[in-house]
Amino acid sequence: MGDPTLLVVEDARDHAILVRVAARRALPGLDVRVAGDGREGIAYLAGTPPFQDRRSHPVPNLIILDLLMPDVDGFAVLEWIQNQPPTARSPVVVLTSSENPEHEERSMALGAQAFYRKPANLEELGEVVRTIVEEWVGEERLNLALPTAG
Repeated sequence: MGDPTLLVVEDARDHAILVRVAARRALPGLDVRVAGDGREGIAYLAGTPPFQDRRSHPVPNLIILDLLMPDVDGFAVLEWIQNQPPTARSPVVVLTSSENPEHEERSMALGAQAFYRKPANLEELGEVVRTIVEEWVGEERLNLALPTAG
């Protein structure tokens, strides 16, 4: 089993880079992949070209998803994930700059496991990402290492 994989679906390139760096600092060895928008995120998750080779583009252990993206937004990505078989779903944590309180409720109703607002301060954003990775990928790693009850 290889290192855990994180898929970041984020259209703001500077935020995507910061999330990648912060996630790798939180968990060295974490394989961080970035999809630049919702359409690319769905293609990655679906394993459609150019992401069809799962050795090169592994199914993520966690998805960090932005909501406010042009064309295919985070809600559309959540809806797509919700229509996949439960065994094929990766946990999704929403990380957004949205201040709309209805967005959290809608995200959770569409299957997101957690909802975080992006702080304006980049250092604080790095801390939020560290918290997400430690909580979600660390937990996933423990679950993978535990023997399953037969």
